[in-house]
Amino acid sequence: MTLGEKITTLRKQQGWSQDELAERLDVSRQSVSKWEGGQAAPEIEKLLRLSEVFSVSCDYLMKDEMILPAAPASPETPPAPVLRQVGLEEAREFIALKKAAAWPMALAVALCILSPICLILLGGASVAGLLPIPEQWAAMAGVVILLLFVIPAVGIFLHCGMKTEKFEYMEKEVFEAGPGVTALAREGMDRDRETHGRRMTAGVCLCVAAAVPLLVCTATEDEFLLACGISLLLAIVAAGVYQIVGTGVTWGAYQMLLQEGDYAPEQKSALVRNVSVVYWCVVTAGYLLWSFLTSAWDRTWLVWPVAGVLFAALATLLTACARRKRS
Repeated sequence: MTLGEKITTLRKQQGWSQDELAERLDVSRQSVSKWEGGQAAPEIEKLLRLSEVFSVSCDYLMKDEMILPAAPASPETPPAPVLRQVGLEEAREFIALKKAAAWPMALAVALCILSPICLILLGGASVAGLLPIPEQWAAMAGVVILLLFVIPAVGIFLHCGMKTEKFEYMEKEVFEAGPGVTALAREGMDRDRETHGRRMTAGVCLCVAAAVPLLVCTATEDEFLLACGISLLLAIVAAGVYQIVGTGVTWGAYQMLLQEGDYAPEQKSALVRNVSVVYWCVVTAGYLLWSFLTSAWDRTWLVWPVAGVLFAALATLLTACARRKRS
């Protein structure tokens, strides 16, 4: 192996371009090109610098018959993982599917929120003596109507989930964006930013305003009016969540491709994911247990805003831990 071939091999092993090697040696790229092509030989001073840069001996560089000794394996430095690359066409397909699924998903979430309204209204009317049927029948009718809301919502979730199943890795894994992918996501963000901001603002305002009818109805001891207040609260929350989820699905697709916000590499930590799943399972189980044991549906809904605030704090702590571990 000639000197030029050795320089080329060592440079490629380091992952450097000719420009990068030239910068380290304080020479021009043309000089490096001539050395590698055998058109010129480096001066003694540059030869010594080459041996330092590549951590090899001058004898190895000058003697054609010598080969580069194998570097000892270092158990403390594991090989860098090979990241999956997302191409431009794949990114376009992903965004198109997410946009198509955004509002059906928002509708499904809204249906789930609306589903207990009839059950609450029938229960309140039955307790207040406004129905000519027994409470058990009223409760049964309410449960049937609840299922009629939940079943199509579940169908929408499954249908949309199956369409985007092959892209689930973007949410869970760190990947490499191919040429043009980042520009595509940035362009989409810039185009939808104003609309996204308006819909998010409207959704949040509706969710906050939803407490007003309940607070008004709690001033009375009428069970049916209280049930109406709770039902109106759920209806307003459903309208707000419809706006938030509808715009959030598309915005989340852009964030996934850019690996920003909730989809930053530190957020994809297995610890963050697993704790999140366990946390919300425990919260949901606690909410249902408290509600069914006490039948205080007018108060147990407070679990959700409190759980949301606590989760934000927990997620921030877990993200900081993941970021420190990565660094």
